[in-house]
Amino acid sequence: MSEATGDNVPPMQHTQQDPILAENVLEVESASMIKVYGLVAYGVVLLAIIGAVVYYFLGEKLLKKKKKPDIDIDDVAATNTVGLQDVSYLASELHPGSTHIDVLMAVASTPENIAYGLKAYELKEKARKERIQEDLEEAKKKKNESTSTSTSKDPLINLDDDGWADDDDDDERAKAAARAEEEKKKEREQLQKAVGKQKVKLEGIDEGVVGQLWVESTLSKNGVWPPQDLGVLKGKTFVYEGKKVSPLDHPGLRRNICMITGRLNSMLLNNHPDLLEAASKQLVDDTYFKGSMEFRGRCALLLEAALRTAVACRNYPLAKTIVETVAIFKIGTTSPDKVDWFNGVMEKQYQVLPRLQIENTTIECPDEQEMATGDILAIGLEMTRLHAEAFTRQKIAMFQKQGIPPQVALQTYREGWWFMARAERLDGDTPGSVLELKTDGLLKEVPAQDLAKYQNAPFKDRLLTAWPMVISNVAQKSGKVKIQCMAPPVPGKYRFIVSIKSQDFLGADQEFSVEGTIVDASTVVRKPRQEAKEEEDVTEDPQSKKDN
Repeated sequence: MSEATGDNVPPMQHTQQDPILAENVLEVESASMIKVYGLVAYGVVLLAIIGAVVYYFLGEKLLKKKKKPDIDIDDVAATNTVGLQDVSYLASELHPGSTHIDVLMAVASTPENIAYGLKAYELKEKARKERIQEDLEEAKKKKNESTSTSTSKDPLINLDDDGWADDDDDDERAKAAARAEEEKKKEREQLQKAVGKQKVKLEGIDEGVVGQLWVESTLSKNGVWPPQDLGVLKGKTFVYEGKKVSPLDHPGLRRNICMITGRLNSMLLNNHPDLLEAASKQLVDDTYFKGSMEFRGRCALLLEAALRTAVACRNYPLAKTIVETVAIFKIGTTSPDKVDWFNGVMEKQYQVLPRLQIENTTIECPDEQEMATGDILAIGLEMTRLHAEAFTRQKIAMFQKQGIPPQVALQTYREGWWFMARAERLDGDTPGSVLELKTDGLLKEVPAQDLAKYQNAPFKDRLLTAWPMVISNVAQKSGKVKIQCMAPPVPGKYRFIVSIKSQDFLGADQEFSVEGTIVDASTVVRKPRQEAKEEEDVTEDPQSKKDN
């Protein structure tokens, strides 16, 4: 049996005081079933790494990872971490009724992400200016060389003129000189490429090169640019060069919004004949398209931060929306409602739909006859991945076709599911305020007025626990799962609802419920937790005690 607690988390800042995550445990009862990781960044680890590397080469300080780092906001811009300033911004801009576009636009406009986008824009403009100057100097040099050659061949001062009979010889010499110049040009290009000084293809300077302007133009022709829905950015202004401007008039933010819109319409762009032709001729502006990969890595971290914020605020509707946003951003589609399209893709590629079968659901307080306020409850279930065999078969065939050893390639497989548990009172009313928010950890920079919208949520929308489960063995078909959470603090009869949401697939979400009665802890006798733990240790494996 393996278990994960709030102490095991990936790069996002974490403290012992983080609500829910520090209190609850998800266990997986299978030797090889599922590895539980800390957060949503599992499927975007590669993107996050790319982003971190690029930040490093932009000259920013890369923070050394620690198990539980204390992150200074001033040190996290352009690194593989998210600062509390961005967390506070996300908590402020989002709310329980936020849409998927709200989430993405909030991510695009965090203070650090705007700074990142503006820096990328400025670097691109600097490269453009340097390139224009370089081209002018090169043209001037060629002109001087041409003038010099022309002067040396002027018939008025050519004392070697032997008459019309030498025209053919002149033609041959000219052709030889042209060939020699062409060879020198190739050698210069090879040398520049070898030392990393090859000219970068830039849209608007090099003929046929496509970049952000082409993306915006293509999206515009298809009616999706400029975006009709700017979500949380509607009516907002941002400061650029000392002036207040709209989101699309801020070059750094416009770049971010363009990349998000492009990602959601990736099927339109990636299969466009213009882009395919430009890519085949190496006429792609890397300042945009490579930058878009780096931006996606940054967004992965911010989506992770947004989800952690929603979980810390114990808000199920917002957490649910953010997981769905992660899925559509990863897949590259505009809405989680595009299930029919996604199913068609899955059936074509794998001949099966990714689905879970949930059976034998239970709820209990382990080793006790009843469940009481203050108890740690265990919600159990048996889970079967109905798509395991077909996915394994198809992926092995794909890797073999590419000449990649399957046993190596399959190690990169990741499939993530979020388990979100909440409860509904059946015999009365439990106020949502009984589930307090802990504001001394992740939420410590969030103003009280921004937290109020989460604290006022009804009890049925408050999370008891939320935890991600990452499957790294594509062939694993089934296993037993236990989700641990604190019992509601008010006695009564409850329906416990567990929503299982995919951050990789559309239409694959599951939900089940189990009912149970919570009694007042003052009416039952419980052993102190430390005493019970020591008793478990003694009885767990007496033979091992003897061996030691």
